[in-house]
Amino acid sequence: MTVAPASNIPISIDYTGRDYYSLREELIARIQDRIPEWNASDPADFGVALVEAFAYMGDLVSYYIDRVANESYIRTATQRESLLNIALTYGYTPAGYRNATVDLVFTNSSDAEVNIPAGTVVSGQVIIDDTVETVYFTTVAEAVVDEIVGENPGEYTVSAFEGRSVTLVADDTTAYGELIGTSIGTPAMRFVLGESPVVDGSVEVYVQDGDLFSKWTQVEHLIDYSTNDLVYSLFIDENNLVYVTFGDGVSGVIPTNASEIRALYTVGGGAIGNIEPATIDTIEYLPGLSEGQTTAVQGAITVTNEITALGGSNPETNDQIRASAPASLRSGNRAVTLKDFSDLALSVSGIGKANATAAVWTSVTLYIAPSRSATDTDIAPGLDDNDDPTAEFERIQEDVEEFLTDKVLIGTTVTVQPPTYTDLICTLAYTKTDQYTTAEVEENIKIAILTGFGYVNATFAETIYPRDVEFMVLQAPGVKTVNVTALHLAAGSGANTMVGTAGQIWRFQEANLNIAAI
Repeated sequence: MTVAPASNIPISIDYTGRDYYSLREELIARIQDRIPEWNASDPADFGVALVEAFAYMGDLVSYYIDRVANESYIRTATQRESLLNIALTYGYTPAGYRNATVDLVFTNSSDAEVNIPAGTVVSGQVIIDDTVETVYFTTVAEAVVDEIVGENPGEYTVSAFEGRSVTLVADDTTAYGELIGTSIGTPAMRFVLGESPVVDGSVEVYVQDGDLFSKWTQVEHLIDYSTNDLVYSLFIDENNLVYVTFGDGVSGVIPTNASEIRALYTVGGGAIGNIEPATIDTIEYLPGLSEGQTTAVQGAITVTNEITALGGSNPETNDQIRASAPASLRSGNRAVTLKDFSDLALSVSGIGKANATAAVWTSVTLYIAPSRSATDTDIAPGLDDNDDPTAEFERIQEDVEEFLTDKVLIGTTVTVQPPTYTDLICTLAYTKTDQYTTAEVEENIKIAILTGFGYVNATFAETIYPRDVEFMVLQAPGVKTVNVTALHLAAGSGANTMVGTAGQIWRFQEANLNIAAI
């Protein structure tokens, strides 16, 4: 066999042909340049086996090269783990599970006044994906329920939040919470909370100090603190497990060797807590009462929720992280321009939208709204049925105000306000394709508008043109043509360009969509 001499001319490599079959053919072609009589036609040929092995490895390596490249950038990463790690380098903390709040009504049918202590746990059942789930709520204050008078039972209304203390869920708990680990005295120790999901903002960490436990302080970045600071940080991974990380002795104290680490937190949160009226019906737990006293109260008292629970939300989606994390980086941790105020607010856990406005630089009004996922159904996040701020909004309002304290210019005051939701009336006419029924097309149109212009995709001070609605409707299956004949407020008329104000969020509701076939 005669082997052709190697050429001094560099071979041009096809960098786009990196799959198994392309690599196999390329390798065979290169070998045939040197050994023309070898045709690679025999599958039993060891040379063919060797070529195919190299092609397989090349395909595999190419795949991982592509994945590494994609997962290194926030715009192209597909794995949640990658997005969380990139967001961490930006100094951005995605929102975790937020819990819903609701007013509970306790009714007393006995002839004696009954005290329901704060921290009472009640429950109800909901159906999620054809599975029955139990949802728990915990009262925030004592309820003193009057006795029955004639035929009128006593009633008392008290607020409650979704979730239960970990001391009612985990086995190894004390007054200082769940035992999550024991210090081994090394830098940057990390411990994972044993229960999931964990309500955002509910974690308290205690470290053993002799016979007692001391409460340490949660901080965003350990590197900002010194050798003597009793601090820790939290990190939520791609599986929504919460990790507690301690300092390295330079940035934050290392817990003493062999000391117990315990955590108090609320187990729960998420959109599952946004229950419908009359879902709560069971008193599960009464703190400080014996089993006999609990049974007596359960026999005399009934409980329900007369209104819908609001405020529960799931962790930020990958798309929400992609949008919010770069904004926190651009602000440079200082609020100078109006956009800085908005971007910094978005970096606070639980904030989904923000917009700042000011007539003079010394007085800034910052409008914020809570984060929501595409599956959440409340039509006015942050506001109750009377358009008053909810407990959820008050919580994130406090978080934003505290976060901005050391970031604004001296002499500047910031007023944090809730959004104003304004309903739009829309009338449109359409023609459909033959393979769809009228009912199917109109349902698709409603979904297109309510989703495309829904809360998740809405922004403060948004401008909506009639053609924007037409474009959205044309994406709906079965729609051939569409013409928006009216777009206006409840008291208006005509097909108008709707220009929102600084604190305004436009809202479409099904009852305000008038759809007709041509």
